[in-house]
Amino acid sequence: MQRHIISVSSITYAIKGRDFLRKKGIRAYVERRTNDKGNVGCGYVIVATGKINNIVADLQGIGIKILDINTVA
Repeated sequence: MQRHIISVSSITYAIKGRDFLRKKGIRAYVERRTNDKGNVGCGYVIVATGKINNIVADLQGIGIKILDINTVA
């Protein structure tokens, strides 16, 4: 199953989004954002598995602004 790395602007949004997705039965966790060199960025990501369209709609529905989405196998 594909993992989706969803960038958000704050730890508050990351935790809120993770908790909401978990309540819906979606596997999700929070990580600090890093760049290709392993340096820490200035934000957080929600890593989740499932249908990305549903995940995005759910997160936006509770007011979470999504900055970027990357999908990995």
